[in-house]
Amino acid sequence: MRDIVIYYPKSSADAVGLAAQELNRYLKEMTRAPLSVRSCAEFPTDGKPSIWVGGPDAFREQVQADPLDDEILVTQRDGVCLITGSNPRSVLFAVYAALEKLGARWVDPGEAGEYLPEASVEDMFKMEIHQRASYRHRGICIEGAPSLEHALGIIDWMTKKRMNSFFLQFKTSIYFWQNWYHHDYNDGYMEPRKIDEAASLEMDEQVVRELKRRGLVFHHVGHGWTAESIGLKGLGWYQFEGEISPEQRALMAEVDGKRGLFGGIPINTELCYSNQKAFDAIVDHVVGYAGDHPEVDCLHFWLSDAPNNFCECAECRKRTQSDHYVRLVKAVSKRLKEEGIPTRIVFLCYTNTLMAPVAEELGPDVDNVIFMFAPISRCYQHPLTDANCGTAEKAGGWELNKIRPPRTNREFVDILRNWQRKYNGDSFIFDYYLWRPFLDYLNPLGLSRVVSRDIKDLRALGLNGLMSCQALRCFYPLGLVMNVMAETLWDRDIEFSDVVSRHLEATCGSAADMVRGYMEELEEALRQGPNTHVGTLRASDEASASALLDLLDSWEKRITAWQNDSQDDREGRYAYNLLHYHKLLRLKAQAILCKSRDDEDQAKRYVDAAAEHIKQTEGHLHSYLDAWLALRTVGVL
Repeated sequence: MRDIVIYYPKSSADAVGLAAQELNRYLKEMTRAPLSVRSCAEFPTDGKPSIWVGGPDAFREQVQADPLDDEILVTQRDGVCLITGSNPRSVLFAVYAALEKLGARWVDPGEAGEYLPEASVEDMFKMEIHQRASYRHRGICIEGAPSLEHALGIIDWMTKKRMNSFFLQFKTSIYFWQNWYHHDYNDGYMEPRKIDEAASLEMDEQVVRELKRRGLVFHHVGHGWTAESIGLKGLGWYQFEGEISPEQRALMAEVDGKRGLFGGIPINTELCYSNQKAFDAIVDHVVGYAGDHPEVDCLHFWLSDAPNNFCECAECRKRTQSDHYVRLVKAVSKRLKEEGIPTRIVFLCYTNTLMAPVAEELGPDVDNVIFMFAPISRCYQHPLTDANCGTAEKAGGWELNKIRPPRTNREFVDILRNWQRKYNGDSFIFDYYLWRPFLDYLNPLGLSRVVSRDIKDLRALGLNGLMSCQALRCFYPLGLVMNVMAETLWDRDIEFSDVVSRHLEATCGSAADMVRGYMEELEEALRQGPNTHVGTLRASDEASASALLDLLDSWEKRITAWQNDSQDDREGRYAYNLLHYHKLLRLKAQAILCKSRDDEDQAKRYVDAAAEHIKQTEGHLHSYLDAWLALRTVGVL
């Protein structure tokens, strides 16, 4: 085939131009075909083989128009391959989907995570793809200890996997940037770098530029409003140092007869919402911030990040916590409309607002808000819809400031259903699979199976997607959970087994079957009984720990041999990661065994060895494993 030109419209958004450049870059590498990229004013009609990358307006295709929904189309017309989508980022998604059909795989961020087999450019002119994302919301929320490079890497990767949203917490994500750059948790690994608020804002801006370049949906803030609205910094879980003025104190919640900071932390402190000054202060602050930051698509308006700290004054007691919250949300919604601000507000069911409102509800007129369901204390041994994951008790009905966080999924589903009686608009789940749960359980296949089932069931739960609150370095040991999450959010009908097979072939190559067998046996060994809601690594059970150690013994030689015999750099890298995981699992199991036998001193030695194992290998694994977060789970046995 002669030289092929990739065209895109001159007036297109950044994401469309990027889509054309990405298609050119990857096609050249995979096909070695002579390609070039040109912008032009209109669709080419000369009949020569070419590829046209553009938005739906370029060729009037029937695609969805809602700015948060994604639909892609790759089709043929008179010798021209047309690539389009329902919005600029969907055009970019369509390009990556076409490349995947040619065999490309992106298993983790960066060039090392790319698998680009040889392909024929002629296949682009036989290709037909028409897909709509199964869910509107498919996002990642910053947590843990990332560098700027880690954040930009995950943004690039998630775009390739057709996830569409990224969430920077707080007004600036200094808390998370400092975790990495100050590096207090492993001071022997790198030279610390001081990150102040100005440096943090600069890094935030770079992240936002990359999001906008790809047309991704930008979510922002979350906690902090209760502090910031009365003049205190709300940029993380920091103890306050300084003086609280009488005016500020008067606006804070009264708990146990006193007004003041809850636990000394501003973002963990509620306000006195029956006090009109406090009510107006927080509404004004949220609306003002939205008006000053048009780059934010979805602004998260959350209350404090602590339970059982709501105001107990006589006036506040006249309404439930969620009734107070819904009044605030409705006031913000109304003001945004009055001021012509298109930002959508995200409000949530979480800690103090687990119980649905009693007197208040959000009707169809409140159509610029999104409901977020955050079951942070849920069980990860079972899918959310597992009817057996429950107790005889029903969640809810708690007295003021006596909320007991639910531990079973049936309780949380009941909580969700109660909220849905008060609001039935746009919504998604905010879940924590790749925050603490994965590192607590260390069961990649088992957790992947729960993630797959949960995402497939979101539609039945009345939820339109997932925002994953997680470490950005979440590809340990093989990135299976993250890939299952991304692929199932795009296509809820995809077969779990197919995703696993495809991923293991791309990461483990010739050892894919062996690694799958290893993971399947571990999944069984790390599973607890139907009425247990924590994994084996959180239960001090001598029999379980002994059985796990026996299983690890039986596999160690095979995994070590794979690493030693691997001739492929990609396989060698994942073999190293898997062997590292194997050793960490062994050290944790040994600690559990000692603890179950009341040998606390020896248990501590194994815990210390596990911590040292993580620290000493951070240089090899920093892009796969968040050591800051992993070290916080090592001692929780």
